[in-house]
Amino acid sequence: MDLGLLATSFCLLRLPKMPELKVVITKNKGKLPRFTPASHDVDIYAIPFKEKARENARQKRLEQETAPGGKNAKLLKAEQRKADKERRVEDRRQAAVDKGRNPDKKRGKHARIVDDWDDLAKEERLFKKLRKGKISRDEYETLLHEN
Repeated sequence: MDLGLLATSFCLLRLPKMPELKVVITKNKGKLPRFTPASHDVDIYAIPFKEKARENARQKRLEQETAPGGKNAKLLKAEQRKADKERRVEDRRQAAVDKGRNPDKKRGKHARIVDDWDDLAKEERLFKKLRKGKISRDEYETLLHEN
């Protein structure tokens, strides 16, 4: 049975800790084939239970686990750090796409230096136009912070 596909079809956000899965995961170098876990945008610890009693018990258990010295404090912090890192990488990638660059293409040191010089040249041209009165201060600010 394909456990990864089965777990994905049940919309599991993460895999439960089960001895049956440990064998499959260790065989496949730490990952379950064909399983797509929740993205870093989803905070699985913020999803509440519908029943008030179960939710209160979950909150207490989560509080104990995340307290310093709790059994999962390090694990939870590691997961949060990983999610933050993925979020930062995605933000940088989106910024590159917004600038019209291909984020998958590695840029060399020379290309980055040329980009910096181009930005400085653009800024200098805009300042000369401002000084000669061809553009207003507001236009200068908007054009300067455009890219």
